[in-house]
Amino acid sequence: MKLEEQIKNMALNHGWDYCGFADLQPYHWYMQEVCGSFIQQFPRAISLVIRLSNAVVDAIADQQPDKILSFLNYNYYAVDYLQNTGAVKIANYLERTGWRAYPVPASYGVYPDHLAGLVSHKLVARAAGLGWIGKSGLFLTKQEGPRVRLATILTDAPLAAGKQIESGCRSCDICIKSCPAGAIKGREFDENEADCNRLDPIKCYHYMQSRKREWGIEIERSVCGLCVAVCPFGKTRR
Repeated sequence: MKLEEQIKNMALNHGWDYCGFADLQPYHWYMQEVCGSFIQQFPRAISLVIRLSNAVVDAIADQQPDKILSFLNYNYYAVDYLQNTGAVKIANYLERTGWRAYPVPASYGVYPDHLAGLVSHKLVARAAGLGWIGKSGLFLTKQEGPRVRLATILTDAPLAAGKQIESGCRSCDICIKSCPAGAIKGREFDENEADCNRLDPIKCYHYMQSRKREWGIEIERSVCGLCVAVCPFGKTRR
């Protein structure tokens, strides 16, 4: 069995819905602006995508505090934990077979100045051909839209990379109109532009922080999620 097939089988058995492989070399120049020359050790990456419960996502459309907190716990403490433990297992398997592998934790920022993680899971998933980065700044698949969570494993294993697909957003602007923070600028993804040209993460962050104070809750994170809940792709493809 080919290495790609072995990894995909492991991913699906662990609970992921999609697994793809990306060639990172065309993006090293872009990624090393964030994480430095470290990224050059890894010409390939594995992108792992898990779909979210429609019932959980649908429940946040009314932005009620109890449903938002449940959504937060589901995302960051249930789904991310599942992804992180699985990524460690696959990375260990790769290293036992003679390749380097670096599992990148899901959704944990390490660069507070620009609210970013070690690498962009979205960029890797796009390069793997699993979907596209939408106007919302979120990653979308054809079937689930933005109702997904992502994890990444960096590697030097010679995995056959997928082909990128076109954006499906086109003229849709529902997420732009729905964003209470006014953070979504409505521009299609362009790998030659900085993320801030499409989404203002500071506006998004400050909106969520202000809501934490308004609700009087003491939690590490706060989420909104309207851009996830309103996207037509996730709502109509079930």
